[in-house]
Order: sequence, then structure tokens, then C-alpha cells
Amino acid sequence: MTTFSAPLPATKSLPTNQSALAASFTSFLTVSVHQILFLRSVYPRATFLPVRAYNYPVRQSRHPKVCDYINDASIAVGTEILKGTITAVSIIISSLRTNQPLERYAFDLSGFPRVPAGDQNTTFEGRKDEPSTSGPPGGPASTSVDLEAQFRACLARLASACARLTPLPRDDEFSFTVCIEVREDALPPAGTTSEEQAWIVAEPGKVHLRSCTAPYSVSKVRNGEAQQQPAHPVSNGRAKTVPVRRVEAGELRLELWVEEARQKFNEPVESEPHP
Repeated sequence: MTTFSAPLPATKSLPTNQSALAASFTSFLTVSVHQILFLRSVYPRATFLPVRAYNYPVRQSRHPKVCDYINDASIAVGTEILKGTITAVSIIISSLRTNQPLERYAFDLSGFPRVPAGDQNTTFEGRKDEPSTSGPPGGPASTSVDLEAQFRACLARLASACARLTPLPRDDEFSFTVCIEVREDALPPAGTTSEEQAWIVAEPGKVHLRSCTAPYSVSKVRNGEAQQQPAHPVSNGRAKTVPVRRVEAGELRLELWVEEARQKFNEPVESEPHP
């Protein structure tokens, strides 16, 4: 068994600045995307290698283009975290036959701090100046949280949650895309850098399977081309939500859950009413 091909930064200690936080999360995101693709059989399972990340057994795709796409998306996500524009990351699994989204794996990053551009490598003020109040006097401080253990537990819960999901249709093939949501008071990627050019505007219904409205969202370009948008109205009526885990480790605070779209259960999609 081999280790994960992408070098992971030391994760036992908590990130002390915005750059370290972005690196920690994007490494975890990379591992999670590979694992989701394996657990949901988006690609043949024989194309995945057994590896270890955070001292936990996971799988990694062997396909170079899949690996490149995931790595490029993670780098682009990290750029937006450093800019403080991002509030969520979603992994969307869609049907190739119907071009409908079936499952959404949502990473809520609204708890991430926002720091000025010049302070990305400056120690978080709260971590440096404020004493911890997370435990009783004389007890362990929040700095004792093992981030690797937090990520390991999250991967274990992700595997458990995926095992409870309704299987994807056997007579279909699937694709995936990476989407981000930007804060209401932030500007979306403008395409002035190579990382920003990786994003395109996404329809809200393609990102939020339970809601007709959503914050400004963009999705990752694949092979330099925009991802095809759904050809039919997206069902928002009875999507199923499966919570996975909340991670709270210093300034790194995120929540992960899964949404299953109604059309996954072969139910008719109702047209949205017009005002």
C-alpha cells in the first residue's frame, strides 16, 4: 500500500495563519474528492489505488486527467480561501444520460476567517493574543486538537454516510464537477489570473438541490470547456440530506453533508412556477 501521491502538510497541529489553513483544507479536499469518486463508483473501482492519508485507508484515482482536474480545482479553491471570498465548496455528481445532478457533497466554509491580503502569513490574532476558554482551568487548550484525527474521523463518517445513500442508477454513467459559492459581499473570480480562469458561473439549481435560490456560484472548467448545464428543471422538492460531520479545530471550522436529488429516485420533475 502506498501513501497519497500529493504531499500532505503536517496536520497534527492547528493552522496558525490563513495560508496554513488554506493548505490544510485543500489537501483534505483533494483526498475527499478521490474518496467520494471511489465510494460512489463514479469511475470503475479497479481504476483506484489503495493509499493512506491522515493515517486512514482511502482510494486515489489512477487516471492522470482525473488527478490533474482534482489538483487544479483544489489549488483554485485555495486561492479563493486566501482571498476570503469563499463560503462553500460542493462536489456535484451528475447523470451523463439526463445531465441532471444526483448528489451534492457540500463543505460549508462559512466559519473560515477572513484576513487582509497582506496578513495571509500572519498568525491569527485570536490564536496569539487570546487565551483559550475551551476547557476547564488547567485543562487542555484548543491547541491540543489533533487536526489529523479530525480529518480521519471525517473520512470515516463520509464512508459511513455514503454506505447509507441510495445507490446511483446502474444503467447510467456519471460525471462530477467542483463548485464554489462566494460570499454575498465578495466579488466572484474575475478571470484575471490562471486560477480565476478555471471557474465559470453555475446555475443555482445545479449547486443547491433543495433550493430554488442560492448564493453566487461558480464551477470548475474541465479541459478548458464549460460544463454543460442541466437541460431540464432541477427538482428541489424532496431532496434528502445526510449529515456527515462538523470539524472544529482552531480557526478551521467546517461542516460536511450530502444531498440526494429527487430525480435520483426516478420521480418526475415538476416545473418551477412562474411569477
